[in-house]
Amino acid sequence: MNTPLSVRCPRPSARLGGLLALLVAGALASGAAAAPSPAPRVEVIDQIVAVKDLCAWPKLALLPNGDIVAAVYNQPSHGAHPGEVDLYASADGGRIWTKRGTPTRRPPGAFGRLNHAVGVARDGAVHVVSGGWEYEGPDPQNQYKKKKLVRPEASRSTDGGRTWKFSTSFPDGADGMTLVPFGTVETGADGALRVAAYSYNTAVKPRVDVCYTIESRDQGQTWTQGSVIGRPAANETDLLHLGGGRWLAAARNLGRTGAPGHAIDLFASDDDARTWRLLAQPTTGNQHPGDLLKLADGRVLLVYGDRRSGHLGVGAMLSADGGRTWSEGVPLTKGLATRDSGYPSSVQLRDGTIVTGFYAAKSEAYPGYQFGVVRWKLP
Repeated sequence: MNTPLSVRCPRPSARLGGLLALLVAGALASGAAAAPSPAPRVEVIDQIVAVKDLCAWPKLALLPNGDIVAAVYNQPSHGAHPGEVDLYASADGGRIWTKRGTPTRRPPGAFGRLNHAVGVARDGAVHVVSGGWEYEGPDPQNQYKKKKLVRPEASRSTDGGRTWKFSTSFPDGADGMTLVPFGTVETGADGALRVAAYSYNTAVKPRVDVCYTIESRDQGQTWTQGSVIGRPAANETDLLHLGGGRWLAAARNLGRTGAPGHAIDLFASDDDARTWRLLAQPTTGNQHPGDLLKLADGRVLLVYGDRRSGHLGVGAMLSADGGRTWSEGVPLTKGLATRDSGYPSSVQLRDGTIVTGFYAAKSEAYPGYQFGVVRWKLP
């Protein structure tokens, strides 16, 4: 968690006080932060199994008409079967979900698209970027072994996700490696679309992934490589545009020295996603990956999967200062039965209700893979 910063001095002079203030401000800007504030009080409205028998890894977005859409991987396994990304939609605030379209396409055979990002542009168009795998198999148990990554493809819908236009213009990383998209497709102050995508490099030990911003300046027709986030050990990363040139990026790290499991590093940019600095480390080991949302009152919400023993589920924390400091985490879900769960994503409705989607391999409510939803409020 965040490390408390304490500077004490008996009745400093005005000059010394000003110097101390500058030192504190510099320490905060460099990533140090005050002790976490208490966990927020939450009012859980309900928790439902939205769609059964798919692994989902859902990513949610809110349409201008108030409908919620969720991009989900449509197979009941942890990426072990060829499949597609489907788009489900809810017109009643997240209670009932129906399939609306398929924003991916794949060649015949053992190919699958399952890694995805989604967002809604200023003109209301839905954008999905999806990557995946070519497989070997199946084996006698009908399981497929991942062979190599498939280059990401972008798709755009102007009718709420029912029909799609596709683009194959998505770059490799600077080292020539195929990238894996993740998180939210966001629009910057300059009008460009941006999404995070990371290299998946298991050829070196210890493993090193590099995360990039990938940009489109023509509404998703072509995509080019942008900046690097969190070199050298960031993979699943969610972007959030705070306004103007300010951005946040919640990156799953590959494990801090001496810490159990992966956690979230929070990076910030003040120059419209050109350069990034480490701002905070809000979670501890086995709390990942993260999803960022700017709430109507200006605070930033971070939801994350919690895979710690005895805490399985989805957690949430808040920041009132643009991501520099964070509250303690609060659990949002109940009854998730295995560590194979989490990957939450949230939207906020006009009435203040927050809808958070997640996945689980098993829960008290259903014994198989599922796209789950918890609807809740901050009193």
